[in-house]
Amino acid sequence: ELLGERYGVEMTREQEDPRAEQRRRARNRMSELLERAAGFYSAFLAEAPEAKKARDYLASRGLEVEVLSQFGVGFAPSAWDTLILRGQRAGFKVEELAATGLAQKGRNGGMYDRFRERITFPIRDARGRAVGFGARAMRPDQKPKYLNSAENELFHKSEILYGIDQARPAMAKAGRALVVEGYTDVLALHQAGLTETVGIMGTAITEQQIAQLSATVDTVILALDADAAGRKAMLRAQEVAAGRKLTIRVVAMPAGEDPAEIATAEGGGERFLEMVAGAVDLPEFQISLILDGVDSDSPQDRDRGLGEAAPVLAAIAAGAMREELTR
Repeated sequence: ELLGERYGVEMTREQEDPRAEQRRRARNRMSELLERAAGFYSAFLAEAPEAKKARDYLASRGLEVEVLSQFGVGFAPSAWDTLILRGQRAGFKVEELAATGLAQKGRNGGMYDRFRERITFPIRDARGRAVGFGARAMRPDQKPKYLNSAENELFHKSEILYGIDQARPAMAKAGRALVVEGYTDVLALHQAGLTETVGIMGTAITEQQIAQLSATVDTVILALDADAAGRKAMLRAQEVAAGRKLTIRVVAMPAGEDPAEIATAEGGGERFLEMVAGAVDLPEFQISLILDGVDSDSPQDRDRGLGEAAPVLAAIAAGAMREELTR
């Protein structure tokens, strides 16, 4: 099926379980609906007067039209039923819109568009098929700031890496994957030429995501925000990668700066490349974090730090690195 899809060969099935066929057809309808929605949002961002504020915001982030088009970035209008009405005119049922996460039920029982007055980022699987959306709010009073598709038949956030369909050839060529947090981080780094970049969409990296990466590369470089959540995500990476032949390195991100800001600044691409070249192995990063949090004048605090460091050191294979970090 994958090869037929890739090379335009229509597949025929001599025999198929009716329930399996029904499910396959339903999934194909969901995929078609998501692709139509992505095309509509993208055109709306490019052309609609209502989307000017979104266009200005993206331009202020240093993102160019070419990369926005490449990733299909769009804008969802503010009206509550635009996509529902367009979907119905195209022959889709409201239930299908709900199943894809494009529509949801309101408090009064009626259905409305899930994404309204938001910048939309189509999320695709490794085969390039749209499976859902991430959407950024345009007003300070819109909560949450980022809204994703609800979990459904096609969309499982923990299993997906944003941009994997665009990045996989470059990952295979470079032998590494660069992992960042957000949608705009991925766009900015691809624009800067670091096309082996994928995003974890603001969550801790998962075992399924690590499995996808390890199928293509042997080195993963994490460039996550320097805040507590970013650090926690980096430490989580070691746990989920346990037992895999995968080297995990960490870029020391400056506090208060994210990859998108660095990559889109003047000379930012070169600066970020230098930061990537200076990435350290994850255990070294962990020990540095522990040491940074220890009051060296306090014996009790030194004991606490040693207690935290011991399991990290124990997990490192015997050799020069372990000896140096132990010292």
